[in-house]
Amino acid sequence: MNKDLRKREFGLKNWLNFVDPISHLIYPNRCLICDEELAKESKSICSFCYTEMDFTHYEKYEEPTSLDKLFWGRVILESTFGLLFFEKGKSSQKILHALKYKSNPQVGVEFGKLIGLKVKDLERFKRVDALIPVPIHPKKEFDRGYNQSEQLAKGIGEILNIDVDTHFLKKKTHTGSQTRKNRFARWDNVVNNFDLRKRSKTYQHIAIVDDVVTTGATIEALVRSIKENYPDLRISIISLAVTK
Repeated sequence: MNKDLRKREFGLKNWLNFVDPISHLIYPNRCLICDEELAKESKSICSFCYTEMDFTHYEKYEEPTSLDKLFWGRVILESTFGLLFFEKGKSSQKILHALKYKSNPQVGVEFGKLIGLKVKDLERFKRVDALIPVPIHPKKEFDRGYNQSEQLAKGIGEILNIDVDTHFLKKKTHTGSQTRKNRFARWDNVVNNFDLRKRSKTYQHIAIVDDVVTTGATIEALVRSIKENYPDLRISIISLAVTK
């Protein structure tokens, strides 16, 4: 490396070391839940709020979980996992709000890594070939800047060393929000709304990644569409949050 190049690199490092503390003062890193200022090196949740989060602890279950039971009699799944219980006004809602509406894709990657750490030792997830994010319509992805489920999948894949396939499923039409719809309205909103692309790889077991599972209508529609084309494919579900 020549002398001039070393000088430029040294100057850039000094500039970054100078700018970073100033940027932290102007744009302080705050906890997503309590809004208290975090140390520069901290993640998006303070240690106190982390201990208060309503984790499902599904990774410790030997019997069927509430998420397993949600799909009984509807579709056959290989396994399921949800990290948090979702409740309005609680920490899980604030995390999801930051992920979906506050232009904060890194929250998805961060919590995806946390999910990965929770499931990495579970035998039922060790032979997953690919992570499939629940797709959103291109218009919504353009407006938001990213697909929140894809960000979760990236974090999970980084921990589990599993590829994220964003081409396997595509959403055909731009539908309204599911938030205020009941189970039957949600089903009408998503049924026949997904396209399956021809697989470039042969999968035996995939895991669909979603941000939150409430009635299960979106997942059910996806699984039915996939099974119609690939009846022998094993399908698991991984979600950041699930309703109690």
